[in-house]
Amino acid sequence: MARLAIRSFASGVALLVLFGSALFHVASCDASSRECPDFFADIPYVRFEGNQTSNLFAFRHYDADEVVCVRGTCRKQREWLRFSVAFWHTIRGEGRDPFGEPTKQLPWETAPASDKMERAKLRMNAMFQFLDKLGVDWWCFHDRDIAPEGEGGDLKETERNLLDMVGLAKELQQASGKKLLWATANLFSSPRYMNGAGTSPDKAVFLSAALQVKQALDAGKELGGEGYVFWGGREGYATLLNTDMGVELDHLAALFRAASGYADKIGWRGQFLIEPKPREPSANQYDYDVR
Repeated sequence: MARLAIRSFASGVALLVLFGSALFHVASCDASSRECPDFFADIPYVRFEGNQTSNLFAFRHYDADEVVCVRGTCRKQREWLRFSVAFWHTIRGEGRDPFGEPTKQLPWETAPASDKMERAKLRMNAMFQFLDKLGVDWWCFHDRDIAPEGEGGDLKETERNLLDMVGLAKELQQASGKKLLWATANLFSSPRYMNGAGTSPDKAVFLSAALQVKQALDAGKELGGEGYVFWGGREGYATLLNTDMGVELDHLAALFRAASGYADKIGWRGQFLIEPKPREPSANQYDYDVR
């Protein structure tokens, strides 16, 4: 059975968002085979230069190929420290908060695109260009980060979109050697999840969440992902006046069990992770700690 673990954020890594392009092209952006723009052309590759460097585009302490031995086990830094670039922060994040407009001008969002799927392909190519320039081996994503939902919530179109983008991501991984650390389903952005996904009292909403988890697990397996993350941003409550905590937690447990069972069914042997965050955004969040 797939393993369940806790994902903690005791420390983090800050990454510069670089604008320009990488030097390789590994996939077309549309059906006409037009090459994607080089989004990082004017940005140098980020290399290790030591702690005396004044180069802003260099690592001072992280030497990816340095061998470090711990209690008799020797590995390169890149193997001990599996840094992963998050698609939603780096490629989709607009630099906005609830009180303001976007503060980032992302070139893959302003480059010409005929439709939402071509835009999605521009973003995917930008991600792998970024990974190449930064020298990071791993990436991670939510399903809706990489593929748009179908018009009007159409389930078949939504699935086709995800399958198309997973195919492009697999092509880019094979060409670049980059790997997927983990994938997950976005069970918080859509208005349908305003009262929870796994904990929703609405059967249709619960089934929608379960379908997204199923498809995200399929995507992660296809891309060789090593983990699947549950983040319960909407799994909580604002007041006990209209909440049955016992029932909601039973619903959430049912979703977890279904995901674990499906992972066994498709032969995915990765690790399930739970990401605890208090009050983000639910006022009272069920996964507020590592209990």
